[in-house]
Amino acid sequence: MGAKVAMAVAPILTAHALQPAGQKGPEAEIVQPSTSSTAQVYNFDPHDISHSLCWVGGFTKETCCRGDATTSSQCWKDSFSFSECCPNAECWDDDRFTYDECCDEDRFGTGGNPACWSTDYTFEHCCMADGVGRSWVEVLTNGVDMGHFYSMDEFYTDAQYGDDFGYYSTGRVLKNLQATPEESETDAQQFAHFTTYPMAMSPHFGRVLCRMLLLMWIELGEQEPFRVVEMGAGSGQLGNDIRQCVKDNELGLDPSTWRRWAGSFEYQIMERSPALAKRQIKRGLRVVPGDAQSVHSCKDVLAAFTDSPACKGFKAGQVDTAPECVADAPAVEGGGISALVSNELLDAFAPLKLRLSTMGRLDVTTCSNWQEIKYLHVMQEKDFAEVSKALGHTPDYIREVLIGLRSFTSEMFCGIRNTTVGEAAAQCSPESSCLAIVFGLSELLKHVDLQLPSAAHNMRLRLRKDYSVCHRFRDLTGKIDSAMEDVVVLPKHIYRQLRHELRSQQDVEVQFLATVQTWTVPVHLSSDRCATLQWWFDLHEERIQRLVDVYKPLGYPAVQFVVRPGERDFVELADCLMGPNRGFMLSIDYGASFEALGHSLSVDPYSDGIFIPPAPTELLTGLPECFSSWPVCAGRVDWTTFVDFTNVAAVGESLGGGTL
Repeated sequence: MGAKVAMAVAPILTAHALQPAGQKGPEAEIVQPSTSSTAQVYNFDPHDISHSLCWVGGFTKETCCRGDATTSSQCWKDSFSFSECCPNAECWDDDRFTYDECCDEDRFGTGGNPACWSTDYTFEHCCMADGVGRSWVEVLTNGVDMGHFYSMDEFYTDAQYGDDFGYYSTGRVLKNLQATPEESETDAQQFAHFTTYPMAMSPHFGRVLCRMLLLMWIELGEQEPFRVVEMGAGSGQLGNDIRQCVKDNELGLDPSTWRRWAGSFEYQIMERSPALAKRQIKRGLRVVPGDAQSVHSCKDVLAAFTDSPACKGFKAGQVDTAPECVADAPAVEGGGISALVSNELLDAFAPLKLRLSTMGRLDVTTCSNWQEIKYLHVMQEKDFAEVSKALGHTPDYIREVLIGLRSFTSEMFCGIRNTTVGEAAAQCSPESSCLAIVFGLSELLKHVDLQLPSAAHNMRLRLRKDYSVCHRFRDLTGKIDSAMEDVVVLPKHIYRQLRHELRSQQDVEVQFLATVQTWTVPVHLSSDRCATLQWWFDLHEERIQRLVDVYKPLGYPAVQFVVRPGERDFVELADCLMGPNRGFMLSIDYGASFEALGHSLSVDPYSDGIFIPPAPTELLTGLPECFSSWPVCAGRVDWTTFVDFTNVAAVGESLGGGTL
C-alpha cells in the first residue's frame, strides 16, 4: 500500500511509573493458622509453588504425579494432595478418563491410548506429568457457555453503534437532532458531549488538512482524479471546511495550479452512523454507508466514486479504458483512492481486554495462555420487576421471566462453583453463594500483591493452604454477598431486549442504569477468538515478551492489554481502496505506543483502558454517577480509548506501506 502517517494531536498517554506489586517483593509467604503463638511459614517460588512445597526428600513430581490420585497413595498425606501438587491433576478429574485406560503403553503402544488425547491433553502431560498445569481460569469456566455474556468489544459496540442504545446510532451524539441545513452549515459545535479539533478550530483545522492533501496531490504527480475518503466524519465539519478550501482557493494557489487541483479533487465520506450521515448530507457532502472496521466496505466506497459525472457519461463496454470507473475491490491499477483521512475515529474502535499470566513457562504467541474479560450484568429481583412493570409487562410475565433468570443464575454459577477450583474456594468460604465465589475469584485476580499463580493445581493449593489468600477471599465474598441479596444475572440477550424496550422511555432507562450492576469475569479464549487474534500475538511477540520480562521479576502475576482488532481492519480497508497504487493514509487521533499502553494497564489491574470524556452537566442530569465506572451509563455518554499507533504502523508495514 502507499505511504501513510499516523499523527497524535492530543496529549500522549504517559505510562505509570513501575513499582513492585505489593511490599513483599518477588517472594511471598504462605501462612497457615495455628493455635500456637508461632505460625508456620513457607517461602515459595510464585511461578510454581508446588515445586517448593510438595517435593522434599524422595517425594518428587516424577515419583508422585506419574499416575492419578491413587497410583502413588504414599505421596499424599493430610497436608498435600494430588490435586494441589500435580500439574496433570486436571487430566483425571473426569471419570471417563483414567490413568490405566489412557497411559498403559503395554496395551496401547507408545504414547498410550490415542482416544484420550487432544490439544490440551497429551501423553507427555497427563501420563508423564511433563508440562505446565492448565490455567485455573480455564478450569473454572471451561464447562459453561460464557457466550451468554458480553465480551468488551460486544458491549462497546452495542453501546456506541447498536441500533437499540448506541450513542452514535441513536443520534445522542448530536446536540440538535432537528437542525436545519442552515444551522448545520453555520454551527460548528454540533456534538452534545464533546468537541473535536475540526469543530473547535473551524475553518482553520480544515485548511491545515487541505494543505496536506495538496502536498499529497503534488507528491503523486498531480494525480487526476485525486480521490479522498474521510472515514467516520462526525458532523461533517472537516469535510465541509476542506471542500470550501479547495472550492474557494483558500490556499492562495496561482490560477493555473488551482484549476488543476480543484478539477481533480473528489471527496467522499464513509459513515457508519445513520444519524451522523443525515447531518453530513444536510451539508451537501457525498456519503456512503460503511464500517471502517471491515474490509467489506471497500467495494461500496469504490462504487460510490464511479457514480461521478465523468464515469456516468461512459457507455457500457468502455469502462475498461478508464480504471477510475472500475468498482472492483481491491482497486485496480490506475483506479482507487489517493488518500484516506480520519479524525478521532480509531479511538472509537471496539476494544477487548486481554490478560497474560507471567507465571510459569509460557509462549506469548500461544493463544491458550491468554484470557479475556467478560462483562456480566446483575440486578436485584425487585428492581427488575419494577423496570419490567414500567415497561407495561404483566405480573405473570414478570414472574415467569424471573423464574427463568433464577434458574439460569443458579445453574451457571453453581456449575462453575462445582469445578475443582471452585470447590477449593468454597472450602475457604463455605457460607458464600455460588455467585459470590465466582465474582470473588475474579476480584482476587486484581489483588496483585497476592501474586496468584496461573496453574490450577497451584491455585487450589493457595486457596487451601495460604491463609492470606483465603482470608482476602472470604472478605471479598462477604462484601459481594451483602451487595447481592436476591439478585439475578442477565444474559446479554435479556439485557439487549430490555434496552430495546427502553429506547423510547428515557426515565425508565435511567432507572434501569441506576440499578443494574456490571461485574467482570476472566475466561480463556475461545477457538474463534484465537483465530481472530493470532495475527496480533505473532505481530507483537517481541513487544509482549519485553513487557513480561519487565513485570515478572517485579512480582506482577500478569500483564494486560487492550486490543482493537479494528485497527488492523482499518488499515486493510485502506489497502483495498488504494490497491496497487500509491496513496496516503492520514489518521489523526490521541494514543501512544504499544509499550506505553501495556505499562499503563499492567500496573493498574482495575483499569479497562476505556474513558468517558468530560460531559456538560445538562447531559448528565438524572443519570447515575457515570464517571465512577465506565459501563454505568452505557449508551448515554461517549466512550473512548487510546489508539495503539505502534499496532497501526506495524500492520501497514506488513502490507508493504511505510510511515512518514
